[in-house]
Amino acid sequence: MRTSTVPTTDRMVSEFSKLVFRHDAWRGRRCINLQPSENILSPAVRKLLSTDMASRYTLPSNEFISNGGAPNSYGGTRYMDEVERKGEEIARELFSAEYVSLRPLSGHIASLLMLASVCRKGDTIMAVSSADGGYDGYGQPYVPDMLSLRSEPIPFDRENFNLDIERATSEINRIKPRLVILGQSFFLFPYGMKAVRDACSDAGALLGYDGSHVLGLIAGGQFQRPLEEGADVLIGSTHKSFPGPQGGIFATNNDEIWKAFLKNTTWRLIDNAHWNRIAALSQALLEMKRFGRQYAQRVINNARSLGDFLEDVLPCRYRQLGYSRSHQLLIDGEELRSRGLSFHTLSSKLEANDIIIDTTGRLGTAEVSRLGMGQREMREIASFINEVLQGKTVRDKANKLRRSFNIMYV
Repeated sequence: MRTSTVPTTDRMVSEFSKLVFRHDAWRGRRCINLQPSENILSPAVRKLLSTDMASRYTLPSNEFISNGGAPNSYGGTRYMDEVERKGEEIARELFSAEYVSLRPLSGHIASLLMLASVCRKGDTIMAVSSADGGYDGYGQPYVPDMLSLRSEPIPFDRENFNLDIERATSEINRIKPRLVILGQSFFLFPYGMKAVRDACSDAGALLGYDGSHVLGLIAGGQFQRPLEEGADVLIGSTHKSFPGPQGGIFATNNDEIWKAFLKNTTWRLIDNAHWNRIAALSQALLEMKRFGRQYAQRVINNARSLGDFLEDVLPCRYRQLGYSRSHQLLIDGEELRSRGLSFHTLSSKLEANDIIIDTTGRLGTAEVSRLGMGQREMREIASFINEVLQGKTVRDKANKLRRSFNIMYV
């Protein structure tokens, strides 16, 4: 019997490569991606992710003062430190912040850093409940339990899918939380922040803004400006409407919060911050500085157009409000169930035709907008979805549409 002369490890590496390349060819060149939690990276950002910095460390001087004022605990870091400095400089400009860190490894880690830097054990926080589209992690079974905090919901107006300002301000003054967190996973409309800011000031509370989903729209100046509108902290993910690598960001204009943040980073919630990621994120920040306004406006316009074109196909909620002022649309679940479908079965049917959505009832236009698609393509995508719901196969048409576009705003 003949035996292979190829070492087992070589065969495994080859198989891993094949799987990754198959994924890249499918998701990167054939699929129409409508997931609101994802985006597409520019070639320049992708290239920086695979550089030598991926295996290097640095511990810059602003956190290493305790070791006799040593500039760094590692040698050979001068280019990495300069990349981080320049990336933070762009981020400060984009988000109107005096202090910015690109080191959080995810939006979730950024939220942990916000809570750890602002709150003490036994404090109360208020956040939009997951029942109203808020981030599950701020609910009682999750991050608050880890940090011995109590979590209370912010009153929410489901009819207008926004804060119930009158009740929210009343509850803030009654509960007197340490921190109020604005932001949602299902995020359609900007908030009226002034009344919340005033209530926080009266109650002695700080105001945080989790912009994970809308960070790219904030950077593009097309949603709202949290730090300018009264937030004490802005955190977020860098890979949703913001078209960067997976990671997080932390920004503030508050000296005390910044000092607490630095205390909670090295050897606490962050050690190696993955400087190849920081380099790639810095490139994405540069792209947003140059093209963010046009990109963000296209994203919002496409969301509204897609909602209009889906009206007789797969109705989305809040038509009376223009569907959305963000990158997201919410599918009408009751209408879907009346057709004998769930969000999961709809997602499966569309994925079989190389149209990707999530399984929670959201659609997103960030990635298709980054590719330069516009109103005509939103109409075409709506027609594809209609055909799938009629039992037809549209995979070839979806592939053809995707291959006809290349990434823009780079």
